[in-house]
Order: sequence, then structure tokens, then C-alpha cells
Amino acid sequence: MQLSEAMECLEHICSEGCTSVGPCNMDTSQRKAACSKFATCHGLQLLIIHFAACKKRVKGGCSRCSRMWQLFRLHSSICDQPEECRVPLCQ
Repeated sequence: MQLSEAMECLEHICSEGCTSVGPCNMDTSQRKAACSKFATCHGLQLLIIHFAACKKRVKGGCSRCSRMWQLFRLHSSICDQPEECRVPLCQ
């Protein structure tokens, strides 16, 4: 159940944005309101922020980054619209 919610939040963050993290073309001055799954989204946003800034994110270098890579891989294996998907590494 938690993994399913994490997948939904990952798509939501990458396509619409949620509070402080969103798609690369999102205007950062327009912060989104918290969504109904804010606890999961907030944790995932913190993980994305870490992943973007981590210097050890190479394979096996950082356990938090390894978790993010796993989420990206899982998403890409179940995504039914890879051509339109905005989640990084989906295609």
C-alpha cells in the first residue's frame, strides 16, 4: 500500500508539483498547496532534493539515493505512458 502511494506521489510531484518540488519547467515562485497525501509527498520531496544534491549518488554510494533509484526503476517498469511521462528516467 505504501509503495503504491509512493508511486502515485512520484508521478504527482513530477507532473504537477507539490509544495516545494515539481517539474523542471515549474515556476518556483508559485508553490502548490499540500495535497491529500502530504506525508508521503513531503518525504518523497525530501528524498528528491537529496538525490539532486548528493555527491555520492553513484551505485552503492548512498543508501538514500539507492532508494530513489529503486523508485525510478519501479516506476519505469510499471508506467503505461512512457512517451508522455515526466518522471525522470522513465523513458
